[in-house]
Amino acid sequence: MKFSQIMRRVTATATALSIGITLAACSNPTASEDTTDTTAAGYWPAATTKLDGVKLTLWAAQNSNKIPLKVISDFEQATGAKVDVVTTPDPYEQNVQTKITTGDTPDLAFWQPTKSMLQGFIAQDKLQKLDNAPWVSNYTEGIADAGGIVDGTRYAALVSTPPVMGVYYNKQVFEKAGITETPKGWDAFVATAKKIADAHVSGMDSPLFEMGGSQWGTQYAVQIQLAEASKDGLWDRVNTGKEKFTDPTIKNAIANYDELFSQGLYNKDAGSAKDTDEAEALYTGKTGMVICVNSLFNEIAALANNDTADLDEKIGFFPLSSEGNIGTVIPEQNNAVVAFRTGDEKREAAARQFINFWMTEDYANFVEDQKIISVIKDVDSPSTVPQALRDSAAAIEGVAGSMQSAAIANPDLYINLSDMINKTKTVDSAAEATQDQFAQIAKAQGAEGF
Repeated sequence: MKFSQIMRRVTATATALSIGITLAACSNPTASEDTTDTTAAGYWPAATTKLDGVKLTLWAAQNSNKIPLKVISDFEQATGAKVDVVTTPDPYEQNVQTKITTGDTPDLAFWQPTKSMLQGFIAQDKLQKLDNAPWVSNYTEGIADAGGIVDGTRYAALVSTPPVMGVYYNKQVFEKAGITETPKGWDAFVATAKKIADAHVSGMDSPLFEMGGSQWGTQYAVQIQLAEASKDGLWDRVNTGKEKFTDPTIKNAIANYDELFSQGLYNKDAGSAKDTDEAEALYTGKTGMVICVNSLFNEIAALANNDTADLDEKIGFFPLSSEGNIGTVIPEQNNAVVAFRTGDEKREAAARQFINFWMTEDYANFVEDQKIISVIKDVDSPSTVPQALRDSAAAIEGVAGSMQSAAIANPDLYINLSDMINKTKTVDSAAEATQDQFAQIAKAQGAEGF
């Protein structure tokens, strides 16, 4: 599967959002508030409690259906339970929400642990509470707050490190351009790009690269500029109509991004280039920096045949924000798992036990099997994980929430920005189109201020 297809799940489209609104609308207005006591004895069963005869179903997307297989095998052997993985076809979010609406409910599912993507299920009282989970206090710094919580209640377990928006750079280009330190803040980032351009590094086409043809990567250059504002409550204000995409904070970030194209710092084919082009350009030194997330690095790793030494020699990462180096987190559906309320108490408890087993008893086996960064303090990450991914994971500490994490709806900002790159929208019209869509969705959800 192409990474553009994967990331379209992360940048939830209007279609997915409209289904989410339907979910909320279909919730039972007379349903009593969930008063489940997650501190009650037995709410979190011991990881290896016997479950002979219990059968669970876990829904997964095409890019996540292989992730839990080792855990499932270990859980089945330890408990006697049976866990079936059901692959829901793309577009995953839309299809899952449609099935839930029609009454087809799994025990567990991979799900994007963001406020906007959890709210529809919460409105229907479909999700089990995962508060006081045994492993949460053992999360590495920043992970507990990186996703899965809505209005103070945990509904999702993060099983891997969420991607952080930041800058992946070619170390060899930096060296040839005489750059010895990574920039701090947007202005320094722009100055670094100009320095790379002025160095006329052999084999380099442009200091920056954008994938306007794939679209999904266009949002990151804007969102990283909002990190400080996000920490200062930007998305809370947007969610209540007190601040808009057309107001200075967000619109100025869009304008700053647009200015980089005017200055000729991006690739000439930025409007049509694909994510595959961007990965190849960074890996081969045709560009110096790209603003992106882990998914692009995974594509670069494939070009390097997953050679850790080669990747460590060529590719680095640093978080970036308007004033400094604050990372911006954007959890994906393959980072987290939710447990559903099915009405079968035995299966519901078994689902919680499965997650507990995954995150405690079996987590070391899981990270070794997947070759990923550990999110549990007393479990080491495999030595084969490249340094760029380690640096990205380290940026989780002190991270800011993205639009996907903190907004009540995710309008098509990335499409509007791609249109801007291709000059079918201006800075103003891109901001206006995003705000209009956000307001429409927020109003349909019944949000105050719209």
